[in-house]
Formats: sequence, structure tokens, C-alpha cells
Amino acid sequence: MNLKKTIQNLVFSNIWIAFGSVGVTLTTFLYSRLSINYFFLGLVFFATLFSYNLQNLSERKVHKERSNQIIWIESNSKIIKFIILMALFFSIFFSIFSLNYTASFISSPFLLMVIFYRINFFNTIKFRSIPGLKILIITICWTWTCCLLPQILYSNEVDYILACFIFIYIFLITIPFDVRDMEFDEEIKTIPQIIGAVNALFLSYFLCLILFSLFIFLENYKLCVFLILTCIILLPSYKSKNEYYYLIFIDGLLIILPFFLM
Repeated sequence: MNLKKTIQNLVFSNIWIAFGSVGVTLTTFLYSRLSINYFFLGLVFFATLFSYNLQNLSERKVHKERSNQIIWIESNSKIIKFIILMALFFSIFFSIFSLNYTASFISSPFLLMVIFYRINFFNTIKFRSIPGLKILIITICWTWTCCLLPQILYSNEVDYILACFIFIYIFLITIPFDVRDMEFDEEIKTIPQIIGAVNALFLSYFLCLILFSLFIFLENYKLCVFLILTCIILLPSYKSKNEYYYLIFIDGLLIILPFFLM
């Protein structure tokens, strides 16, 4: 198996972004100085793997900005279905050891968001098709799963500064993906379509500046360095349409995030 095929399998199967969710969750444990619960990390990994691959079951149009990814998905439908079933099994397995009944119950609305993100809700509407809601669904689900839920389970209090950081950070790095897909998301009315591509990217940098100022004030200089790195990584999004850039480098920021807290 050559390097390109290995990278495609890793990224297009959503294993890479699943590691990203583990990175954000690990950030929560480290920032909050909590003992790391590896069962919960396993749950987050497989729940992300399940959620993202579930979206791959819906029909997609092939376009040049995502042609390799979409062609891979269409060529590996059986593998994707296997990953979904395997990820669901391990999600249930790890949830038994990491969630209580209350946590499972209050997490159910987020599961519904995932299920009906692309699938028609009562054959009328997809959640992602509601104007301006696409990015909020992604951001809210990530913030709940990777930040709020582990604090509720394993801490006596919720660190809202951390929650705001995770929420804003996921929001700002998701904007370039919507800029890339502007031509094919016309019916969705994403933020870049509402305010324009340039303004949307400026919004990403403005939010990054807010977070940078916050951590300067808190004297957390390692996260300041991480935010500078984020700005550098986001620079090519102004023009680049290369799908590997988005899926490897921007998503990869989530994987390296916890290293800036060690």
C-alpha cells in the first residue's frame, strides 16, 4: 500500500478526525487537571468515527474540491458500513464503563442532531439545511462531547472559560470548510454565503485574536503559541481548495492541541 493510499484511508475513513476529537477531549482533561479516563477517550473516538461515517451514507455530488474524498466514499461503501457498525458497537461498549444514566439521557439530543444532520427529519428537512445552523450543530456537538460532558462526569464544576475556548475554536476552524464548499452549499445558507467568503475568513481571525487576548490575560502562553500556529495554518484557506489541506492540516490542529498543555 503506497503512502497516498494510506493517507486516503486514514483521512477519508474519518479515523483522522476521530483522533482530533480525542485530542480536544484530552485537552479538557489536561486543562482541568482531571485524571484521564481512557474509557471515555475510547467512547469519544468511536462515537466520532460513527457520527462522521454515518454522514457518508447520504448521497453526495462529486465536485473537484472534494473529488478524491467522494470517489473514495463511493468506492468503499462496504468498508464504511463495517466501520459504522464496528464504531457503534465500541461506542456502546465504552459508554457502559464511562457514562451513567443521567449523562446518557442528557446526551440523547446531541445523538439526534448527528442522526438527522444529513438524513431527512420526517422526510421534510435536514438539520444542516436550516440556514446558519450547520456550523452551530457541529460546534455544539463537539463542545458537549469533548468538553462539557467529561467535566460533568469527572469534575465537581464546569470550567466555562475552557468551554468557550473549545466552542469558539471549533467554530473558527470550521468556517474555512464552509468557504471551500460555498458553491455547493447554496441551499444551506452557511455563514460565508450570508456575509461573504472574505468576511467569513476575517471572522475566523477575529475570533482567534479574541482567544489569543484571553490567554495572554490568563498568562497561558503555550495556547497563545498554538493560536499563532492556527493562524498560520489557516492562511492558505483564502485560496486553497485542496481537500488534503483541509482534512489533514486544519483537522490535524485538533490532534496536536493537547501537546500545548503538557
